[in-house]
Amino acid sequence: MDATGITPVMPMGDGFGGGNAFIWIFGLLILLGLFNGGFGGFGANGDVATKDYVSGAIANQTTQSGIQDVLLSSANNNYEVAQRINDQTMQLMSQNNANTINAIQGFNTIGSKIDQLGFRLDQCCCDIKTQMLQNRLDDAQAALVTAQGAISNANQSQYLLSMLGSYTPGAV
Repeated sequence: MDATGITPVMPMGDGFGGGNAFIWIFGLLILLGLFNGGFGGFGANGDVATKDYVSGAIANQTTQSGIQDVLLSSANNNYEVAQRINDQTMQLMSQNNANTINAIQGFNTIGSKIDQLGFRLDQCCCDIKTQMLQNRLDDAQAALVTAQGAISNANQSQYLLSMLGSYTPGAV
Protein backbone atom coordinates (compact mmCIF):
# COMPACT_ATOMS: atom_id res chain seq x y z
CA MET A 1 0.00 0.00 0.00
CA ASP A 2 1.23 3.46 -0.78
CA ALA A 3 0.77 6.86 0.88
CA THR A 4 -2.72 7.37 -0.61
CA GLY A 5 -3.95 4.15 0.85
CA ILE A 6 -4.41 2.41 -2.54
CA THR A 7 -2.76 -0.84 -3.26
CA PRO A 8 -1.53 -1.07 -6.87
CA VAL A 9 -2.60 -4.08 -8.88
CA MET A 10 0.76 -4.28 -10.69
CA PRO A 11 4.16 -3.48 -9.29
CA MET A 12 5.29 0.06 -10.20
CA GLY A 13 8.80 -0.55 -11.53
CA ASP A 14 10.73 2.15 -13.41
CA GLY A 15 7.97 3.24 -15.83
CA PHE A 16 9.29 1.20 -18.79
CA GLY A 17 8.27 -2.23 -17.58
CA GLY A 18 11.20 -3.01 -15.37
CA GLY A 19 14.08 -4.83 -17.06
CA ASN A 20 12.44 -4.64 -20.49
CA ALA A 21 13.20 -0.95 -20.95
CA PHE A 22 15.83 -1.64 -23.57
CA ILE A 23 13.38 -3.52 -25.78
CA TRP A 24 10.86 -0.69 -25.52
CA ILE A 25 13.41 1.94 -26.51
CA PHE A 26 14.67 -0.21 -29.40
CA GLY A 27 11.07 -0.72 -30.66
CA LEU A 28 10.37 3.00 -30.51
CA LEU A 29 13.51 3.76 -32.51
CA ILE A 30 12.46 1.27 -35.18
CA LEU A 31 8.98 2.78 -35.39
CA LEU A 32 10.39 6.31 -35.61
CA GLY A 33 12.71 5.17 -38.36
CA LEU A 34 9.88 3.59 -40.33
CA PHE A 35 7.59 6.62 -40.05
CA ASN A 36 10.30 9.18 -40.80
CA GLY A 37 11.45 7.72 -44.11
CA GLY A 38 13.88 5.00 -43.10
CA PHE A 39 16.84 4.70 -40.77
CA GLY A 40 18.67 7.78 -42.00
CA GLY A 41 17.92 9.65 -38.80
CA PHE A 42 15.21 11.99 -37.67
CA GLY A 43 13.80 14.32 -40.33
CA ALA A 44 13.74 11.84 -43.22
CA ASN A 45 17.33 11.87 -44.45
CA GLY A 46 17.82 15.51 -43.64
CA ASP A 47 15.03 16.88 -45.88
CA VAL A 48 13.54 19.80 -44.05
CA ALA A 49 10.54 21.79 -45.26
CA THR A 50 11.53 25.43 -45.27
CA LYS A 51 9.17 28.38 -45.29
CA ASP A 52 9.92 29.07 -48.97
CA TYR A 53 9.41 25.40 -49.87
CA VAL A 54 6.04 25.27 -48.09
CA SER A 55 4.97 28.61 -49.66
CA GLY A 56 6.01 27.36 -53.12
CA ALA A 57 4.18 24.07 -52.58
CA ILE A 58 1.02 25.90 -51.52
CA ALA A 59 1.31 28.30 -54.48
CA ASN A 60 1.83 25.33 -56.82
CA GLN A 61 -1.15 23.54 -55.32
CA THR A 62 -3.27 26.69 -55.70
CA THR A 63 -2.13 27.07 -59.33
CA GLN A 64 -2.89 23.41 -60.04
CA SER A 65 -6.30 23.77 -58.42
CA GLY A 66 -6.99 26.88 -60.52
CA ILE A 67 -5.91 25.10 -63.71
CA GLN A 68 -8.10 22.16 -62.78
CA ASP A 69 -11.03 24.53 -62.22
CA VAL A 70 -10.40 26.17 -65.62
CA LEU A 71 -10.21 22.77 -67.31
CA LEU A 72 -13.40 21.65 -65.58
CA SER A 73 -15.14 24.88 -66.58
CA SER A 74 -13.93 24.42 -70.17
CA ALA A 75 -15.18 20.84 -70.21
CA ASN A 76 -18.55 21.97 -68.84
CA ASN A 77 -18.74 24.72 -71.47
CA ASN A 78 -17.87 22.23 -74.21
CA TYR A 79 -20.60 19.92 -72.94
CA GLU A 80 -23.14 22.77 -72.87
CA VAL A 81 -22.18 23.85 -76.41
CA ALA A 82 -22.47 20.25 -77.59
CA GLN A 83 -25.90 20.00 -75.95
CA ARG A 84 -27.03 23.25 -77.60
CA ILE A 85 -25.77 22.05 -81.00
CA ASN A 86 -27.49 18.71 -80.46
CA ASP A 87 -30.76 20.46 -79.51
CA GLN A 88 -30.52 22.77 -82.52
CA THR A 89 -29.74 19.84 -84.82
CA MET A 90 -32.73 17.94 -83.48
CA GLN A 91 -35.00 20.97 -83.98
CA LEU A 92 -33.71 21.48 -87.53
CA MET A 93 -34.17 17.79 -88.35
CA SER A 94 -37.69 17.89 -86.91
CA GLN A 95 -38.52 21.01 -88.94
CA ASN A 96 -36.99 19.44 -92.06
CA ASN A 97 -39.06 16.29 -91.55
CA ALA A 98 -42.21 18.39 -91.09
CA ASN A 99 -41.39 20.37 -94.27
CA THR A 100 -40.75 17.15 -96.19
CA ILE A 101 -44.06 15.69 -95.03
CA ASN A 102 -45.88 18.91 -95.95
CA ALA A 103 -44.23 18.91 -99.41
CA ILE A 104 -45.19 15.27 -99.98
CA GLN A 105 -48.76 15.96 -98.88
CA GLY A 106 -48.82 18.97 -101.21
CA PHE A 107 -47.58 16.87 -104.12
CA ASN A 108 -50.16 14.20 -103.29
CA THR A 109 -52.87 16.86 -103.24
CA ILE A 110 -51.68 18.27 -106.57
CA GLY A 111 -51.59 14.74 -108.01
CA SER A 112 -55.13 14.15 -106.77
CA LYS A 113 -56.31 17.42 -108.30
CA ILE A 114 -54.63 16.54 -111.62
CA ASP A 115 -56.36 13.14 -111.55
CA GLN A 116 -59.69 14.87 -110.86
CA LEU A 117 -59.06 17.31 -113.71
CA GLY A 118 -58.25 14.44 -116.06
CA PHE A 119 -61.45 12.67 -115.03
CA ARG A 120 -63.47 15.85 -115.58
CA LEU A 121 -61.89 16.39 -118.99
CA ASP A 122 -62.75 12.82 -119.93
CA GLN A 123 -66.31 13.36 -118.67
CA CYS A 124 -66.54 16.64 -120.55
CA CYS A 125 -65.35 15.04 -123.80
CA CYS A 126 -67.77 12.16 -123.35
CA ASP A 127 -70.59 14.57 -122.61
CA ILE A 128 -69.77 16.64 -125.73
CA LYS A 129 -69.57 13.54 -127.94
CA THR A 130 -72.80 12.21 -126.47
CA GLN A 131 -74.53 15.56 -127.05
CA MET A 132 -73.26 15.67 -130.65
CA LEU A 133 -74.59 12.16 -131.28
CA GLN A 134 -77.87 13.09 -129.61
CA ASN A 135 -78.17 16.18 -131.87
CA ARG A 136 -77.52 14.03 -134.95
CA LEU A 137 -80.10 11.49 -133.77
CA ASP A 138 -82.62 14.25 -133.13
CA ASP A 139 -81.95 15.71 -136.61
CA ALA A 140 -82.30 12.26 -138.22
CA GLN A 141 -85.56 11.62 -136.36
CA ALA A 142 -86.92 15.02 -137.38
CA ALA A 143 -86.04 14.28 -141.03
CA LEU A 144 -87.72 10.88 -140.72
CA VAL A 145 -90.86 12.44 -139.27
CA THR A 146 -90.88 15.02 -142.10
CA ALA A 147 -90.39 12.29 -144.70
CA GLN A 148 -93.09 10.14 -143.13
CA GLY A 149 -95.44 13.15 -143.10
CA ALA A 150 -94.77 13.80 -146.80
CA ILE A 151 -95.36 10.14 -147.66
CA SER A 152 -98.52 10.13 -145.61
CA ASN A 153 -99.79 13.28 -147.38
CA ALA A 154 -98.95 11.79 -150.77
CA ASN A 155 -100.73 8.56 -149.89
CA GLN A 156 -103.78 10.45 -148.68
CA SER A 157 -103.83 12.55 -151.80
CA GLN A 158 -103.61 9.42 -153.99
CA TYR A 159 -106.36 7.82 -151.99
CA LEU A 160 -108.64 10.83 -152.28
CA LEU A 161 -108.00 11.12 -155.99
CA SER A 162 -108.67 7.46 -156.50
CA MET A 163 -111.99 7.86 -154.75
CA LEU A 164 -113.12 10.69 -156.99
CA GLY A 165 -112.80 8.67 -160.11
CA SER A 166 -111.04 9.79 -163.13
CA TYR A 167 -109.77 13.20 -162.70
CA THR A 168 -107.82 15.21 -165.11
CA PRO A 169 -106.10 18.12 -163.71
CA GLY A 170 -106.84 21.21 -165.57
CA ALA A 171 -104.67 23.98 -166.62
CA VAL A 172 -105.24 27.10 -164.86
